[in-house]
Amino acid sequence: MKHYISTAMALVVMLGIGVANAQENAQNTGRYDRIFPIWAQEAMDLGHELPKPYGLTFNYMSMDQPLIIDAIQLSGLGGLDDTISIVGDEADQTSETITLRGDVWLLPFLNAYGVIGHTKGSSKARVSVSVDMLPVPIPVPFDLEFKGTTYGAGTTLVGGIGNWFALVDVNYTKTNLDILKGEIDTLVASPRVGYRTQFFGNNAQIWVGAMYQKVEQRFSGYLNDVIDLGIPLPSDAMFHVEQHLADRWNGLFGAQVEMGNGFDLLVEGGFGTRKSLMVGLGYRF
Repeated sequence: MKHYISTAMALVVMLGIGVANAQENAQNTGRYDRIFPIWAQEAMDLGHELPKPYGLTFNYMSMDQPLIIDAIQLSGLGGLDDTISIVGDEADQTSETITLRGDVWLLPFLNAYGVIGHTKGSSKARVSVSVDMLPVPIPVPFDLEFKGTTYGAGTTLVGGIGNWFALVDVNYTKTNLDILKGEIDTLVASPRVGYRTQFFGNNAQIWVGAMYQKVEQRFSGYLNDVIDLGIPLPSDAMFHVEQHLADRWNGLFGAQVEMGNGFDLLVEGGFGTRKSLMVGLGYRF
């Protein structure tokens, strides 16, 4: 039962919370003298090994996923407000996010963390523009570029037995855009199961899982910046777009290897309708 807690904790690195070498058993270290995690001494008295309580992780994630366009509204067209309309169906979004994560083990089985970073990406779609004076709609590209500051918080619940482990991570992030006007709100829940092993003499973990994302995107910007109708439009004409994910679930697989001195390396890929790649370098202290 020695690995019941330590194995599961180690695998929280799949969310970018790297794992350091476990501390020695209670029989060797005596009393636990750090504030977190709460109940650490009780866990060590039972023979469990605990990772160091605090961590910092640098993460890079790229993602490609289809979106459903809920609505495109226009404003500032003056007398053209009632004569021009835009209808869209699907868009393809690619994005890259770099974050710094700080975490703490509150309990031997519960980790909490905060993240801050930067997101940039694009959303590309084909839309139909209807003009009252034209007999048929005009198909045109509708491409949006965005970037902004990403921040949020989350928690991870872990458990396991022997070398097998399971965990569930839930986090919420918000991205405030500084090119377009708007924001991206994201709720993520990620269950994972895996196995602890060795890789060239180093502790390692491999896992599979799934990711659920609920994303609400609201963008606004100047119409002349994203679309060319071949006719002059007022300079202050605006568009307002609302989008959501075409598929909220995708599969995951990944691995993490401890590199010594408190450092670890994580790689995780996502497959399905949404494709992703995450690479993380973590340090525990």
